[in-house]
Amino acid sequence: MAYLNYQSPKLESKSYNLVINSSVLLPFLIIQFSVAFSPGLIIALVVNQSVQNSRRKGVEVALGAAAGAIGLTFVSALVVSLLVNTVPVMITVIYFIGSIYILIKGYQTITSDVSTETVIDNNTAFLSGLKVNLLNPKMWVFYLTVLPIYMTSEGGYFLSLVYLGLITLVINFIADITYAYTSDFFFKNSSEKTKGVINKLSGISLVLIGLYLFVSKFF
Repeated sequence: MAYLNYQSPKLESKSYNLVINSSVLLPFLIIQFSVAFSPGLIIALVVNQSVQNSRRKGVEVALGAAAGAIGLTFVSALVVSLLVNTVPVMITVIYFIGSIYILIKGYQTITSDVSTETVIDNNTAFLSGLKVNLLNPKMWVFYLTVLPIYMTSEGGYFLSLVYLGLITLVINFIADITYAYTSDFFFKNSSEKTKGVINKLSGISLVLIGLYLFVSKFF
């Protein structure tokens, strides 16, 4: 019994390291929440459906986006793992592109217009969310260049990227659901100043982490 108790923590630690290195967990989560809660195409669609139709429609958009994220996760994990295993130097290239993208995303978030545009789509809410996520180039760039920064070789790059993609999916789904249920307050009663503050805080977080990733790797 003592032997079993001694082995259990090691197994748990090893399983945890397959997901993400503990030393970069906090920066990874900050990036994920900053990006997830920054208004974008999916957020605009969720808010539009929630305000004009019902919260249920907003949730359907979120479910569609989550389904699209599953496709993004497995395709990007396959592409990146094959590429890195074939040409190992691509790890450095992807790291460079990913850190630059985070910096650009942060700057765009700080300077972006906080108003949410009306999204017109003739599809059902679920299919709209699915289509927007799968056809959004920015989502592909994020999955192909940012997530690989945090992947680990233990257990294989593919499995690590799948875990990271699923964590990303969950965080984005939480953000989408939050917007669906608070859209009336946030986009009708909340001031432009409040929205701007949220955008700027998210953008500053992204810029700081992008700088940290770039400097720590290349300097």
